[in-house]
Amino acid sequence: MKTILSGLLFIVITTISYGQDYKKIANPASCKKSIQEHHKSTKSLSADFSEKIYSAMFDAPQKGSGKMYYKNAQKIRWEHIEPKKQVILINGKSVRMSEDGKEVSNATSKTVVKKIQNMMLQMLSGDFLNEKDFSIAYYENTSNYKLTLTPKSDRMARYIARVDLVFDKKALVLKEMSMIEDENEKIVYTFTNVQLNGSINETKFTKF
Repeated sequence: MKTILSGLLFIVITTISYGQDYKKIANPASCKKSIQEHHKSTKSLSADFSEKIYSAMFDAPQKGSGKMYYKNAQKIRWEHIEPKKQVILINGKSVRMSEDGKEVSNATSKTVVKKIQNMMLQMLSGDFLNEKDFSIAYYENTSNYKLTLTPKSDRMARYIARVDLVFDKKALVLKEMSMIEDENEKIVYTFTNVQLNGSINETKFTKF
């Protein structure tokens, strides 16, 4: 599970303050509406990401980097560049994965990827806001919104305890997307160079 998570897109931060404490939003409806409208207007997205993996197995966080592409109609390319090359392609119901240029045929790995496929799509499309699979708590400071998502199903909670999403208040772009397995197992993704509604070639979602 930990190996798959480190190669996937996901996600994780400890409490992020940027020098400021977060306060719970008394009336989150306005925040939710703003984020929903932003997601509805986002037809495509690309960004660089840096990664830190925290685990009881490591003395220090393990670092990585890569590139992410998203296009509405359920298309994602998650391209890990460092420390090893790994690509996940989601194109509708099709999910494929490669490592070091070779497509992965391991049944266990592919099963795990498929299990979190829906979650990946929800995070990038904004569908998580419907609270079908997660309950959401809304927080803010002067610069950011932070949404803390808690799985509703026991099945999902077995492999993810919490998801934290940090959005820039002005641009409403995702700055941090995080998955927490438990307090000792978590991954931190920081997104930079975010480009919205640019042209992305369809081959990004079909070819490794």
